Amino acid sequence: MRKTLSFFLCLALLLSVLPPHAAAIAETLADSYTAGEGGFELTEEARLFLIANKTPSEEVLRTLRLICAEFAAAGKPSQTPMPIVWGEAQYSQETDIILTLSEDYESEACGLSVTPRQVLISASDATGLLYGARMALKSLIADGGNSLSACTCAFAPDTRERVLMLDCARKYWSVAWIKNLLHEMSWMGYNALELHLSEDQGIRSNIWSDGVDCNGNDFGFLIGYDSNWNTDYPDPNADKSYSADDIREIVSYAKQMHIEVIPDYDVPSHCDVLTSRYADYVAAHPDFTFRYNGITYSADGMEQDGARISYGDSANFYSIRVGSTRATVDVTNPVARAFALAVVEGYADFFRKLGCTKFHIGFDELNVSETDGWGDYADAHINGGWTRWDTAADFANETAKLLTELGYNSVRAFNDVLCSENVHIALCPEIELCVWDPDDSADIERWLASGRVLHNCLQNYCYYVLRTGGSGDARDAENYWWSFHHSTPRDIFNEWTPGRMYPYDEDGVPLAKNEVGGGCFLIWGDYGGWRTEKEVWQGDGNGLYNLIDRMWSNSAKMLDWELNERCSFEDFCRIRDSIRLFPGYADCTADPLLPETPAPARIPAADHGALWQLLQTNRSSDPDGVYVPAQFAAFEQAYQAAWAVNENAAASQEEVDAAAAQLRAAAENLHFRDARVTIPIKTETETVSAILSDGFFGHFFIEALPDGDLLRIDGSASAVSGLLIGIAPDETAVAVVLKDN
Repeated sequence: MRKTLSFFLCLALLLSVLPPHAAAIAETLADSYTAGEGGFELTEEARLFLIANKTPSEEVLRTLRLICAEFAAAGKPSQTPMPIVWGEAQYSQETDIILTLSEDYESEACGLSVTPRQVLISASDATGLLYGARMALKSLIADGGNSLSACTCAFAPDTRERVLMLDCARKYWSVAWIKNLLHEMSWMGYNALELHLSEDQGIRSNIWSDGVDCNGNDFGFLIGYDSNWNTDYPDPNADKSYSADDIREIVSYAKQMHIEVIPDYDVPSHCDVLTSRYADYVAAHPDFTFRYNGITYSADGMEQDGARISYGDSANFYSIRVGSTRATVDVTNPVARAFALAVVEGYADFFRKLGCTKFHIGFDELNVSETDGWGDYADAHINGGWTRWDTAADFANETAKLLTELGYNSVRAFNDVLCSENVHIALCPEIELCVWDPDDSADIERWLASGRVLHNCLQNYCYYVLRTGGSGDARDAENYWWSFHHSTPRDIFNEWTPGRMYPYDEDGVPLAKNEVGGGCFLIWGDYGGWRTEKEVWQGDGNGLYNLIDRMWSNSAKMLDWELNERCSFEDFCRIRDSIRLFPGYADCTADPLLPETPAPARIPAADHGALWQLLQTNRSSDPDGVYVPAQFAAFEQAYQAAWAVNENAAASQEEVDAAAAQLRAAAENLHFRDARVTIPIKTETETVSAILSDGFFGHFFIEALPDGDLLRIDGSASAVSGLLIGIAPDETAVAVVLKDN
């Protein structure tokens, strides 16, 4: 089944909106698509109605409120939020937008059915319901009215993990900007935000603002920004960072937007600010100690369980950097190795408690020379290893083990260091590869054959970089000094898919959809002061190098790999521009203007299950006169009253329970009167039980025996006794004598 993107879930509905030549393209965007007759008019009587026979999960209820807020923010059908209700299907109305959970769909997939009488959205999970509702909403926004064309269609994303990485170490992005980014990501169809927490120039996420971490350490002294080599465009917000509460707010908002957060701490490379701030702090605080894995590290040595252990010749407590560069942590130094792992564990534990299950450990662009002793360390400490790259891989394995023991089910790293041909030790299977710089397509095939999970981060198409200077300007598509000049909206749309992990000038074979773990778009903040938040979002001047249009192309191709084969870039831009920003967007640095929504209410307000069962197992008439008339009159009155309560969706639980009790008591008070009732047998094949079961309220069951002259009786002794049963001579009727108890 051909997949499509959730952003374009609405496109199959836009036949009345797109130019005539684009109508046929819209039909091709669905896995399945059938046009219907007429359309549905969304009115102010509409409700969001979830079909459910038990209280929905918190995630589903939260999703219903987001859907409701987005419809109201878009003025559909008005700026007053629709009521949100849930209950059994019988309580839905023709004016409702009906949502239902069904196991018939894959995760995040959904179906939409529009008829003149209703809109039905089906999915297996809350994210699918959100995408399905948005397909309808995007159609309404693009059309400008409140009408939906009738159709039946189904969709599912092509790429299971759709990540946007944000470098929040070198450039400070306000919390409001990040929340707008998260909502826009969700609107486009991304499902993960990777927070790049560390770089050579900065560490901004101060989880220690709460106090000590899981090891009892306070590494708050690491937090800060250093312009370092970026002296022309330093971040003007150098003094700003994220508190633990800021991070919680970001992760919480991401959860509301159906975005998972992936913490990303780059080590042992890109650690200039880490090694520098460590050296400065230790020099100023000679009594500094830290703990990792039950060991206390100090200038005097290690201490475990009260026992002092000397470091030996390889340790240096005062510097954790390698000799040739301050940008790399020297993992051959036991102090440096432990400190790096302690920092990673502090972050990992913090984010794990917020529900995060994936962690990126970086490992890119490792800068270690032959003279730094990493090769000697590999010879001495790693079985079968003898290069500095083996030392790096060994540290990656230890880091991955730490993370998996904390409960992370996915650990990923960039491909360039750990996939070097000079690595001779096995990389642990938990490490997934983020492919940003493959040597050639043969590498991709080799990694895939080894069973490694691959994520497409190809710099040629997936990078947005705040960078300029002597080597050119990142905004210039003709600047071939850097390889990411192909990350223009047009090139991403026309040339890239997550299956293309080789550079633009190679002819490698694309990967199949089931071979790709995920796709990415990476925002690098190299020159933090080069552009403001608004200039990044909107583009500067005439929109040059704006982020949003690139994200649209990237997300579109992650969701639908074949989109450019059925839709021109010009048609794509026309559709994109009609729904470019999420409903409620005000400004990239302001809180979204989303209205307060009503709390989801049960329809009916009370549990009608027991009452409904009583109504189904009893009847409201006695055409054969088998009951004592006065008793049945009382029963009939209770039955009608109970039915009226059941039909009243606003009835309280007390009213429902009282109606059920009265009906049950009236039924138990029914007695058969002395009478002979003759019930005709309509056909030779019709059983007596089929005739009598409707007439006897389920109190007992009568079945004809094969010899035709006797009947077997199964029933409730308390309900009936002294039955005299015979067969009419012509065998065309059953005579039943009923005696009152």
